[in-house]
Amino acid sequence: MINKCYLNFIYKLENVIFVDFQPTKKTIVTSKYNTHIKIFISIGIVFALFVTVYFIFKKPKEIEKPPLPNNYTNCNQLTNASAPIEPADIISDKNDVQLVHARKNGLKKPFETNAEFDSTYKKMVENYDLVEVKDSRLYHLKTLKHSHPYLIPEAVSMIDEIAIRFQTKLKEKELGNYCFFLTSILRTKESQEKLSHHNGNASDTTAHFFATTVDISYKHFLNLDNDSIVPKWEIIQELTKTLLEMRKECKLLAVRERKQSCFHITVVCCKPKD
Repeated sequence: MINKCYLNFIYKLENVIFVDFQPTKKTIVTSKYNTHIKIFISIGIVFALFVTVYFIFKKPKEIEKPPLPNNYTNCNQLTNASAPIEPADIISDKNDVQLVHARKNGLKKPFETNAEFDSTYKKMVENYDLVEVKDSRLYHLKTLKHSHPYLIPEAVSMIDEIAIRFQTKLKEKELGNYCFFLTSILRTKESQEKLSHHNGNASDTTAHFFATTVDISYKHFLNLDNDSIVPKWEIIQELTKTLLEMRKECKLLAVRERKQSCFHITVVCCKPKD
């Protein structure tokens, strides 16, 4: 009796589902709704898989070293410079003068070749003997054909201070948001020799050998608001004033290289603390 009733129930149910079923407006809407639900679920599954794969293969974020104390920051170059220097109200420090400070404070031995640099610089970065210079809102690097973007920590502190003072002046005079370009940094003897064939202003021995020296262009500046590169007289004047102020404070040595449209600048360090 129970089996007969059960079979009749199944038979009627099958007739309702498969025989007598006629789609209504309500069932069509429900069907569309279910389709949307399936789409959203599929998207969710794909997104979850993507996130899972991303975190599995994502490299650990490199932890940047905090700036370590160096012989540029928190010192008075006017009274405690590591090499002879006097305050000046002009920018005319020639290569031989800058070499004195570069040899005193920079790399003890210049790199002979680019291959030697490539095989050595990573260890020097780990030991904080060199610091990589990267694009930022303070300054940008032009394409470096004959140099490498590395400096001693003191020189990085110097260009940071130049940039901060420079941008502060622009803000005070409402001249806009600009940063300058670095056009030459650390050179090897090999790269200097190649450069001398193209640039008659390049000497056989340069302060760039010692990772203490950088060239800042005054030909063009980067507008940080619209990412355009422009020449602007008012901006050049504020950069020049910044360098003059820091030259009076004996924080740097600088000379204007008109042929290359840049300032050639070497850091001045204090004597190491005992």
